Amino acid sequence: MRRRAFLALIASLPLGVACRRSSRGTTSDATPSESSGSADPYGYGSGAQPAPTSYQMIEPWAMHQVPLYPGAQPGDLSPLATQVENGGTISFAVPDPADRVLEFYRTALPQLGWQLQSAPKNSLAAKRGEAALTVVVKASDQGTTVLLMLTDAI
Repeated sequence: MRRRAFLALIASLPLGVACRRSSRGTTSDATPSESSGSADPYGYGSGAQPAPTSYQMIEPWAMHQVPLYPGAQPGDLSPLATQVENGGTISFAVPDPADRVLEFYRTALPQLGWQLQSAPKNSLAAKRGEAALTVVVKASDQGTTVLLMLTDAI
C-alpha cells in the first residue's frame, strides 16, 4: 500500500514525454569538478574532508553522470518514453535519513555538471543538457525509499 501511494506521488510530478529510448548502459566513475563551497553533512564543501575523487554511477545512466547513493543497491530501470537515452525510473532503499540522501544529491549533482532546479519538499530536481533528473525521497522507520526519474528537460 505504501508503495502504491509513493508511486501515485511520483505519477503526479510533471514529466516531459516523447517517444525514443535506447538500452545501452555502461558503468563508469566520474571525477567531480570543483565544489561550490557549500557545506554538507559529508564535509565535501566544508574542508573537513577531502572532496571525493569519484562517484559510482548508476549503470544504465552512466552516460548522463547520475551518481549512485553510497551503499545503495538500485532496482531495475523502468523505462519511460523519452528522448533521453535510457530515460525512466530507478528506485532503491537505504538505511540513512531522507535529508542525508537529498544532501548527497544536492552536493554531487552540481559537481557532475547538473544544474539544480526548484523542487517540492522531499525532492530535488536538476537539469543537464537535454536531460532532467528528479530525486524523490520518502522516509520511514526503516530508512529512506529513493526514486530517481530521468526524463526530458523542459
